[in-house]
Amino acid sequence: MYIGKLTDLKFDSSKKHYHVKVFDKQRSDTTMSCKCTVQEDGKLVIHKVELNQIRQLVEDISCLSKDFDLRLMLRTKRILKNIDPEVENAIKSLVSSAIVDPDAKGGLKWPLGNESIGERFSIVGVWHTSYSAFRNKTLRLKLRCADRFDHRSSTGEISNEVTFKLTGISERLQDGNEEVDTLKGMLDSAVQMIWDTVLSYKIKP
Repeated sequence: MYIGKLTDLKFDSSKKHYHVKVFDKQRSDTTMSCKCTVQEDGKLVIHKVELNQIRQLVEDISCLSKDFDLRLMLRTKRILKNIDPEVENAIKSLVSSAIVDPDAKGGLKWPLGNESIGERFSIVGVWHTSYSAFRNKTLRLKLRCADRFDHRSSTGEISNEVTFKLTGISERLQDGNEEVDTLKGMLDSAVQMIWDTVLSYKIKP
């Protein structure tokens, strides 16, 4: 099954987001991630709220002969809808009190005492991401720079990431397509394309 080539990709979009991670003590097994953009007045506005993604499969591949390694992942997003009013008000309050600061780790900071609401809700992390995306009929390429900061461990990192979303395979799985040979062929084609092109890119010293 043909998966496409990098030369087939067309520019799709370029965006910047802030991701505010909120912990709810009454849901200690998950974290809410608020995907936000900055308004003209400098305040954040929430576009959607997600729970931790479910990872059905994670396979890390060490490519010893390459300059990069590869991770294959099958995951499911969980967008939070019909939010409880108390939770919604807490999220909005925490996000609205954030201050955009390019010098802060993760790109955001909070006035003293505003990183939590009572003993139930608290900020546990923040990401500032910017990306450009390209796509064809069967895959989507995202080039992303991410500035992450974990409030619990007081550690952060800045990373440049290349992600291929295999949209053709995703659509077939969502449609309940169980043609194993077809899906395997599409996956083989995608991995081969990534191996021959992206992983063959050489980093100059």
